[in-house]
Amino acid sequence: MLKRRWGAAVAVVLAGAGGVAWACADPGCSPAWSVLVPDYQCAGNIALSPGNDSRINLLLLIRSLRPVAETGAAYPKRDWDNREFGRTFLTWAGLRQSYWPRAEDQRGRDAAPDSACTVAAGTVARADPPTPEVVAAFGAALAAEPKLAAADRAVLERLRAAVGCGAVDWTALPASGVARDYGAYLKATDAFYAGDWAAAKAGYAALATAGSAWVRETAAYMPIRVGLRAAVATATDQYGDFSAGKVDKAALAGAQAAIGAYLKAWPQGRYAGSARGLMRRVRWLGGDRAGLARDYEALALATPGDSEAAADLVEEIDVRLLGSDGDVAEVVKGQEAPLMLAAADLRRMRPADGKPGLTAADLAAQQPAFAGRDALYGFLGAARTIHAGEDPRPVLAAIPDDARQAGYTPLAFSRQVLRGVALGRAGDRNAAGFWRELMGGATGLYQRPLVELGLAQAWTNGGRMAAVFAPGSPVTDSATREVLLRSVAPPAILRATARDAARPAHERDLARFTLLAKGLTRGFYGDFGGDLALLQPNPPREGTIGWMAGSDPVPVGVFAKGKWSDGFACPAIAQTAATLARNPGDARAKLCLGDFLRLNGFDAFGVGYERPPVDALGGGSDQFPGQPRGRDAIYQAVIADRTAAADLRAYALYRAVMCYAPSGYNSCSGPPVGNERAEVPKATRKAWFDELKRAYPQSRWAQALRFWW
Repeated sequence: MLKRRWGAAVAVVLAGAGGVAWACADPGCSPAWSVLVPDYQCAGNIALSPGNDSRINLLLLIRSLRPVAETGAAYPKRDWDNREFGRTFLTWAGLRQSYWPRAEDQRGRDAAPDSACTVAAGTVARADPPTPEVVAAFGAALAAEPKLAAADRAVLERLRAAVGCGAVDWTALPASGVARDYGAYLKATDAFYAGDWAAAKAGYAALATAGSAWVRETAAYMPIRVGLRAAVATATDQYGDFSAGKVDKAALAGAQAAIGAYLKAWPQGRYAGSARGLMRRVRWLGGDRAGLARDYEALALATPGDSEAAADLVEEIDVRLLGSDGDVAEVVKGQEAPLMLAAADLRRMRPADGKPGLTAADLAAQQPAFAGRDALYGFLGAARTIHAGEDPRPVLAAIPDDARQAGYTPLAFSRQVLRGVALGRAGDRNAAGFWRELMGGATGLYQRPLVELGLAQAWTNGGRMAAVFAPGSPVTDSATREVLLRSVAPPAILRATARDAARPAHERDLARFTLLAKGLTRGFYGDFGGDLALLQPNPPREGTIGWMAGSDPVPVGVFAKGKWSDGFACPAIAQTAATLARNPGDARAKLCLGDFLRLNGFDAFGVGYERPPVDALGGGSDQFPGQPRGRDAIYQAVIADRTAAADLRAYALYRAVMCYAPSGYNSCSGPPVGNERAEVPKATRKAWFDELKRAYPQSRWAQALRFWW
């Protein structure tokens, strides 16, 4: 059986007037349009949710700790130019870009500066060579050294440019005074870059009484780096793959001891922040996840949510703590780290084997860990109840109506979103009214569109879809309306949208396309001519059709100037529809309709599409009347019609067999059975092949068909 997931798309490209080429579009990301995101998918939303990327949840938790201004924040082009997202769904990269709008390539350069070797020395670099920033810091130290002669400074700068980049000529090394200390530091550092850990440690240790304060402090800091580099040297293979089980524990212990020694001597030193950060690396390499949880909790509490440092921290936590093997929640829950535990719990709520991984008993046992975080703990309990599909009424009791605030923290907003979902599940007649009231305070980035989605779902589920499209409707996000247009909107809404000059052009064309396509595939041939008149002059013939609307134009022009024939003579689709309106049983017109659908790529559009999830927007009953019929139904009807002309039955047999070429799966958009497309048994397909060869041996179709599939 050929399965087609909701969200599939096909790009239809008309190559001038001479032919049609079509190919699968980039699968990209097609989220389920639901306020709830119960399981991980390619995009999340701005409410805390199990289905969000954990980095999104972590950042939202940090931004909930204190008031955060969104000055300068904007929807990033990388996400919202995808019509499958609208301004409702987001990726981690998109969210980060929206709050801290820097070019992605610049962020990459900031994170991984170029090597200083080719810039300064022109020699071949060894592993992990120094960066320009490191070289510059050494130069600044030299410039600030009052007892350093100018000639010695020049020699030391020249030597520093070569350290870590290949062979160094040490013959010019200064031999006296503070310059000698700097030279000894450079020799130890060159050993460090060469991987000679013993020589590096010995060299740095010898500088404990150096005359330069910079050399003394830096030489006390560098054993931390030596220990960490030595610890992972045995754990990384020639391909760069890392194995935690191969970490050198002795070297790691040495790094930890060096951190303690440095911070004891220089608690406010120039490298104190780095040393504390490297302690997190020691914990990570040593498997101390409990210690990591405590460290990360303290950092999360101290890092402003409007600082890009919060995003950097979130990425580190995701890799080193939440992304590790084992039950993170069990490790975290005893560490007085409620933010880390909440992030782990949300991830654990994702269904496993059809059931949520977090139970009510699990959450009850964690209550002491959330002391003083009642709102967060209450949210987790409500989220667990909702995502487990349990009685929503306790959620309404646990989360009071607070929908008339001027603004919300991410946590407060997430709590109200859960209340809105619970109202809908409880069948409360005020569900839509709640979403409307929540709009007033949904002023943060991505918040208003998510509330609009909740309102659109409430209205649609309550039989009031027309309110979504009414003049002055608070549902302003075009992508939200498009989901309804392409899935369950009735003809009246499609026609009204197609005529509404206030709507975006893409939305109007999608309404026209859906109206015309469903009219043809559901037998409303008499309406087709009038609906065809809704097309604008010179409508686009190239673009994307299917569930992924994409950023391309909707190719509604195929109905006016598509391809009608590639060997079986057919008129324009308007004439074919007119013939079928007069006589729905006309075999030639049926076959011409099949050719129009085939030649213009409609096999993938949704003649027999899988329904969206029932709890998603557009997942209810289709209000466009009739049942979709694929090309295979057309061919089978003509085959069954023994009064049809011989050339028509021959062509129908040929096309029915070709539906399965060459994959053996039905490509003719037969209506799905459940989540699977209906298939015809092989014996039937062979019988079609045999009948074509036996009954119509002289037809061009019998001669063209050499195999059956």
